[in-house]
Amino acid sequence: MHDSGSGRMARRAIKATSKEPRLVEYASKEPSAFAEMLGGLIEANVLANAEKKKDFDTLVARVGIWVTDIEEGVTLVFDAGQLTVYNGLEPQRTITIRAEAETVMSLSNLKIGVFGMPVYYDEVGRSVALKLVRGKLKIDGMLPNIATLNRVTRIFSVQ
Repeated sequence: MHDSGSGRMARRAIKATSKEPRLVEYASKEPSAFAEMLGGLIEANVLANAEKKKDFDTLVARVGIWVTDIEEGVTLVFDAGQLTVYNGLEPQRTITIRAEAETVMSLSNLKIGVFGMPVYYDEVGRSVALKLVRGKLKIDGMLPNIATLNRVTRIFSVQ
């Protein structure tokens, strides 16, 4: 039994352990619930799937997501293996997705098919495509950045 009154203690060198950096960081000390939800979703997806991790490790882009019905947004800054989530829309975004909350969340349910392309022929995919055609889903910067959008969709999808 250890004598707590002895005043002496065995000493040994303790090696400092470097904390491995997290995949997702938050720019604000108090990230919004939406920012935390998206950051957590992306981190879980990337850690659970090697293909998503590969996309994540190569993606360099600034992606804004604005949820029109709650008037809240985030900016996801992907930097080759690191994601920083900002509350609100930051400048110099590569693409910006604007839609209602339900539509934004349905993006995470898009299936990924052959060649890593989102599937638009099932129910969820048709719904997303129809909202895009009808203007209920707007993606600024989509055409010049289609490869970036596809990579973000693959990372974001839980399928």
